[in-house]
Amino acid sequence: MDKTEYKTDQRELIIEFLKNNTDKYLSVDDIEKHIFKLNKKIGLTTIYRFLNKLEKENKLRIEINNHTKYYQYISDECRNHFHLKCEDCGKIIHFECEEFIKMIDHIETEHKFSIDSKFVIYGLCLDCKNRKGECR
Repeated sequence: MDKTEYKTDQRELIIEFLKNNTDKYLSVDDIEKHIFKLNKKIGLTTIYRFLNKLEKENKLRIEINNHTKYYQYISDECRNHFHLKCEDCGKIIHFECEEFIKMIDHIETEHKFSIDSKFVIYGLCLDCKNRKGECR
């Protein structure tokens, strides 16, 4: 028997919210609050199950911070580059740089280690650096 998957309105709300917020990591609480603001009902179990499904399908980046799991949807265009994440505001910046690609190639060739596109570099974005007065 062919097990076909059906799409629920709840899943559509979750995936739409994730896709519209690919510039940051979202918690289950963030997702639940968003759906609540839309005057829709969704159980936490439904959110967790769907996120687990997306994670198994490699459609999410996961970050754990202060014992909380955060999720970022990986769109098709996000699979071929890396990301910078501001530790202050949480902004995600898509990172494409020829020099970095050369470094990745060096690591793969010389050190026989493959880095995937889930790789994230942490630091401060320009806005946060300027706000803190750390501009160089």
